Amino acid sequence: MSKTPILSVKSTEGLNHHKGSPRKLRRLGLSLLALLLLGVIVFLLVPSPIEPAKWLAPTAPTFQEAGPWKQNYKLSSAQLVTDAPQSPEFITFDKAGQLYTGDSDGKIYKVPFDAEGNPKKALVFADTKGTPNGLKFDTNGNLIVTDVKKGLLSIDPSGNVEVLANQVDGKPIYLANELDIAKDGSIYFSDTSNYGSVTFKEIAENKPHGRLLKYDPMTKQTSVLLEGLYFANGVALSADEDFVLVAESYHYQLTRYWLKGPKKGTSDIFADNLAGFPDNITRDEQGHFWVGIFTTRISFVDQMHRSPWLAGIMAKIPESLLSGASAPAKHGLAVELSPQGKIIESWHDPEGSLYGVTTAESHNEYLYIGTAPGGSRGVYRVLLTK
Repeated sequence: MSKTPILSVKSTEGLNHHKGSPRKLRRLGLSLLALLLLGVIVFLLVPSPIEPAKWLAPTAPTFQEAGPWKQNYKLSSAQLVTDAPQSPEFITFDKAGQLYTGDSDGKIYKVPFDAEGNPKKALVFADTKGTPNGLKFDTNGNLIVTDVKKGLLSIDPSGNVEVLANQVDGKPIYLANELDIAKDGSIYFSDTSNYGSVTFKEIAENKPHGRLLKYDPMTKQTSVLLEGLYFANGVALSADEDFVLVAESYHYQLTRYWLKGPKKGTSDIFADNLAGFPDNITRDEQGHFWVGIFTTRISFVDQMHRSPWLAGIMAKIPESLLSGASAPAKHGLAVELSPQGKIIESWHDPEGSLYGVTTAESHNEYLYIGTAPGGSRGVYRVLLTK
């Protein structure tokens, strides 16, 4: 009688084992798929934290066609002035021509220039312990600052910080952002959003939460001039101070609030359908306005505004997973407008070496460029040659 080899038995057991493996893998795959589908169903059934408003955003201007938005390389040759501040949101100059800018860590830097106009080493001027954005000197030589975390501040020439306002009408100033100062010392500044922080939920919701405020240095009182702004950002007075502009970043427009004349106390649209998200506004000696465009238009965002259902779904995604969604496109962009709101020309860096532009400040034949987190690092400048 022949014996069945042990090897043969082991081989048979191995075959049976391998025959069972595909079934186990299929069961495992089906289980994972069921869990995935269950997760998707739960995700869809969970209520959205927002109730989005539908908006049909205007078709974005194209950079390829002839016109004021036509692409060029005017920002591509930008010279680095200083990289001491990583995110120099706003730029201003004192009477001596020294540059001042803040950084997201609270420090405010001063940059002197030599006799030939070359920038020297940046020095720390003050520390707000917050996040300074807008900066402007008043007639007394104090640096007035809008700080996202601290409110409206005044910093004396020695660097001592004083809080001018952090409340209005008994409620907090949530996100003091940018400012301009009138000849009489009145300070006009934006309170970006009562969300209290920059969040994707706000842009998905597409509802106005920003304000334009005024601080009176005589009474030391703050008042609300305008409410219902879509992410209130840059602020600039006209040369005659008959109106003040405020950027509404999330609706690609600049809104004008009248301070004098028959329209006093009313508002209208100064410039709309900009080619991106407008940030800060400055005014040059000609009375022209310069606007930094933080990022060019994002087609998905415009599509999302057309579908409140999609916007509501997007708002349920954790912010940590959407960190890349707020990154600016690598296309530097600033635009110059006339006192009447007509676009004169745009300045581009389509190569993306300079991008995330927040400020374009005309000073002594140069255009100085500031940026925010997510964009290029440091202050840059280009010659104002046509």
